[in-house]
Amino acid sequence: MKLKAKQSEADFQKQIIELAKYRGWRVATFRKVRVQRKNGSVYYETPVGADGVGWPDLFLVRGKRVIAAELKVGNNKATVEQMQWLESLAATGVECHVWRPSWWNVIEDVLA
Repeated sequence: MKLKAKQSEADFQKQIIELAKYRGWRVATFRKVRVQRKNGSVYYETPVGADGVGWPDLFLVRGKRVIAAELKVGNNKATVEQMQWLESLAATGVECHVWRPSWWNVIEDVLA
């Protein structure tokens, strides 16, 4: 699979999902929704409840393996809440990753 030189996080996520599904993984992700303020301005957010802020971009399951992956492109860095979720999940035995497009070979190995 050939990656684009510059890509959005959404494109990167789509490529990982395609690879994961091809290799037999079940994948869960949550989409952002369009929200319009009373003044007419628009923004996008992922609706979550309770402690959901920072939940990983992808949650993958195959057999007895569970992976949580936070995806980052460009100079973006994981937020404190994202890292707290990854640390909490890792403490239970979930494989946790922060993936970037430049690490495609590693991603392929993890999902093999």
